[in-house]
Amino acid sequence: MILITGGSGELAQSIGEELTKRKLAFRLIGREKSKEKILQIPIEVVQDYDSCTVDSSTDTLLITNGFFMFKSFEDTSSEQISELIEANFTSVVNLIWRFLSSTSSSNRRDVFVIGSTAAYDLGAGASLYGALKLGIRGLLHSLNKEYATVDTRFSLISFSTIDNSMGRLVPDQEPMTLLSLKEVASEICDQITKQRNYFEPEVILRRRFIQDHKK
Repeated sequence: MILITGGSGELAQSIGEELTKRKLAFRLIGREKSKEKILQIPIEVVQDYDSCTVDSSTDTLLITNGFFMFKSFEDTSSEQISELIEANFTSVVNLIWRFLSSTSSSNRRDVFVIGSTAAYDLGAGASLYGALKLGIRGLLHSLNKEYATVDTRFSLISFSTIDNSMGRLVPDQEPMTLLSLKEVASEICDQITKQRNYFEPEVILRRRFIQDHKK
């Protein structure tokens, strides 16, 4: 069974549609619209994640929750800083902890977290967002070492800007570089459903195109 968090987001819903086409068992958990926070974005927090959501058939956790904000660090309010940290780091840590606490280490377990190329590019205007994604990258790297003696693996799936409501918040995007929601969802499903004797701790998706250097 695949458990997907951030179920009210566009990406999670597209992944759900793709898994349905593949006739695979999954469960989406997410906040109802009425429960969204002040910033009007779906955020998963540990209170939304009940251990009863996980049973013996749950072996895969996919964390898609989080949100992007393009704003200079100085112009970001204290409240927005707290929201960014909660959505993109604290909630992810809590969800992983609850999943591991609710399942047995004697079984195969896979944790996938949606990252961002911002963790690698660390561009201006998204400094805090990129730093938090970089922190998650470091966490998963450490967890893979900590759980090396059992069949529990952690993978980060990052991609460049998607052509959706969140991606449109990024200014000065070249249309040719944008990834479609459908193709990203399909690739994520490929990653989380592969039964193999190896794993990929980091996967990065970027649009393949030839850049024009002419001025």
